[in-house]
Amino acid sequence: MSISVGILALLAVTSTQADAIPSPASGAYTPLTPARLLDSRSELGLDAGFGRTVNGGQTVGLQVTGRGGVPLTDVGAVALNVTVANPTGPGYVTVYATGRPLPLASNLNYVAGQTVANLVLAPVGADGKVNLTVAGHGVRLIADVQGYYTSGTPTTAGNYGTFAPSRLLDTRRGIGAPIAPVGNGQSLSLTVAGRGGVPATGVGAVALNVTATGSAGGGYITAYASGSALPKTSSINYVAGQSVPALVIAPVGADGKVNLRVSGAAVHLVADVQGYFLS
Repeated sequence: MSISVGILALLAVTSTQADAIPSPASGAYTPLTPARLLDSRSELGLDAGFGRTVNGGQTVGLQVTGRGGVPLTDVGAVALNVTVANPTGPGYVTVYATGRPLPLASNLNYVAGQTVANLVLAPVGADGKVNLTVAGHGVRLIADVQGYYTSGTPTTAGNYGTFAPSRLLDTRRGIGAPIAPVGNGQSLSLTVAGRGGVPATGVGAVALNVTATGSAGGGYITAYASGSALPKTSSINYVAGQSVPALVIAPVGADGKVNLRVSGAAVHLVADVQGYFLS
């Protein structure tokens, strides 16, 4: 075989192998080296017209595709570590896909002078952007991308399905449970299957943004599957007078529920579902 014929044969094999490589399954996760996409303190990632402080009622449309290792296409959601800094008073931030209405949900809650960070699994709009809307007092916003999920409805076990955030629980308003704080030693059993975009069956876990608020003392919350033993772990730790959010990947029981157990001072609980993982 001549050298030229050998090269052509090698290229043909390589091309065949490349064609045989399957594209990532819908909802598959790809981790990335963390990269900063937004920092309003230096105006990184901001469109013209924004100052270094993002005020209440303002929405930052953040380009995420094509940046920090995120592909330009076939991205359903991104994992963002979002931080608020230098708030002048209380408020919250909601992260959601561009092109969709502002949901009744929050991803970070803050008070004056508090720096708060939280992981967000944010759905991405058709234009490759996510919105960050501030409600309340102005803040400096920072967002670092950690990875991304491919678009489409997941069909492979363990892969992620995303949708607009939806509020499943608010004990202050009687959503998902009676109007009352959850006391020490009590477990609130929250139905997640078949609600807010979560399928009724075949769900192994859900991504819940859980917020502890309105407590007169400290304590912690443990999220776990209903029907299973209480683990010796905490999902959220809280103190008096603060609203503390945390993203929780909570396993779902056979009855489609997640338990939220309070250890410590009575506290109000808020939970917004961000997506689900196939069982």
